Amino acid sequence: MLRVLVVALVLLVAVMFMVPRNRAPGAPRAALQAATVLPQPRPLPDFALIDTSGQEFTRARLRGRHRLLFFGFTHCPDICPLTLQVLATAVDEIAAKAPDLVPEVVFVSVDPNRDTPERIRDYLRNFDAQFVGAVGSDAALEPLIQALGVTVHRVETDGEHYNMVHNGTVFVIDPNAALVAIFGGTSHDAGAIVSDYLRIRGRSTAAP
Repeated sequence: MLRVLVVALVLLVAVMFMVPRNRAPGAPRAALQAATVLPQPRPLPDFALIDTSGQEFTRARLRGRHRLLFFGFTHCPDICPLTLQVLATAVDEIAAKAPDLVPEVVFVSVDPNRDTPERIRDYLRNFDAQFVGAVGSDAALEPLIQALGVTVHRVETDGEHYNMVHNGTVFVIDPNAALVAIFGGTSHDAGAIVSDYLRIRGRSTAAP
């Protein structure tokens, strides 16, 4: 009888040590700091813009790797330069931690009246020469803006001067040209973007 009790006690202790190490497949992961992941990827619609090399920039150009997509304009006084600097820092940190998972940053101008491909190219060089820029007419931008829920308003100041009011969301696009996550708000933290992006990539089965 004593031997049976001892064996039972040993088995109980063994189970207690094994449970934490064998977490069920459905157990929750660590919470994301700033990103919101969509329940299902949302394919982007067809669109046709022009990149900073004067080449056509379409949905097909978003295939093949992960990208961080941001809308803005080169005359932007605050949100755009701050966000682009944060993204430049985030990309550098991702490159240091996981060089095979580095996303491409795509900047889409919402100010086609003033932003030419050349101007956008020169502007992006202030942050990272590897950033990709694109622009198109209001009509060309509409499908992408509508699909992603980007808000854009032109606000007249004085004379020919005006400002473009827009949200500062950063969109995570997967290699199938589908939206998989967003970093919302107008203020971003590079550390949070790096941490969340790498966790999102950890959940992805797509190729880098």
